[in-house]
Amino acid sequence: MKKYIKVIAIFLLLTTLFLASCNNKPIYHPAGKPQGDDIAVMGTVDDSTPSGKKRVAITYDDGPHNVYTKKIVDELSKYGFKATFFVVGNRVDGTAYNGVAGITYAYEKGNEIGIHAYTHTEYYNKCSDDVYRYEIDNTAKAIKNVLGDIKINMMRPVGGAISSDRVETSEYSIILWNVDTEDWKYKYSSDDTESSAEEKVQAIVDNVMNQVSDGSIILMHDIYGSTYDATVIILEKLYAEGYEVVTVSELLGDSLSAGKKFSRKSE
Repeated sequence: MKKYIKVIAIFLLLTTLFLASCNNKPIYHPAGKPQGDDIAVMGTVDDSTPSGKKRVAITYDDGPHNVYTKKIVDELSKYGFKATFFVVGNRVDGTAYNGVAGITYAYEKGNEIGIHAYTHTEYYNKCSDDVYRYEIDNTAKAIKNVLGDIKINMMRPVGGAISSDRVETSEYSIILWNVDTEDWKYKYSSDDTESSAEEKVQAIVDNVMNQVSDGSIILMHDIYGSTYDATVIILEKLYAEGYEVVTVSELLGDSLSAGKKFSRKSE
């Protein structure tokens, strides 16, 4: 009898030690924000997740912004996600938003950089050839002045507007979108109450979650506080629904090529 009790005691001790060691493994809490060590490994801890996850690309226009771009990048990094930032050239090499710090931080964290415009005052289906080249070439130059001679393979026209002949002769892939958050409509104002600010964020979140599907390209702007706050919620929801957020290049893969327009990954 004593021998039997001793065996049971040893078994219980070993079981306790095993469970304690298991509890040291970081776990993602899908019902809330990741906590503690979970943040460093989120997106990799669930070994049972199939490799064929649903994938989407979140894209951010009009930055870079020293505060919001960096905060968005940090939020993406918690999940092991990456995004694509279509930048405004005079915010890269100028003083607006202190963009140098924002673009450098995004790039160093593995995010993708594309061309948007230099002044953000021209539509590429209406402006002259000289203005068009000025907007594109000077933005590319601004990016490379900060990040070095990196490969830039995509651009997004202001408002999505570009003539067909400029698409066909472009040295870049033209990236549009199929999910528009309309976040610019919901930027915070000094008149906002706590309730109205929450409603604005929720509207942005709803615009994504009501439209998103595998292969979507989502349009946002990394220059608004409301966009950052919405991003926090959107990423959590996408993760919980089994999505992976990747760069446009990762999403489109071999189909990405110069002289073509893309608004989502084709089925």
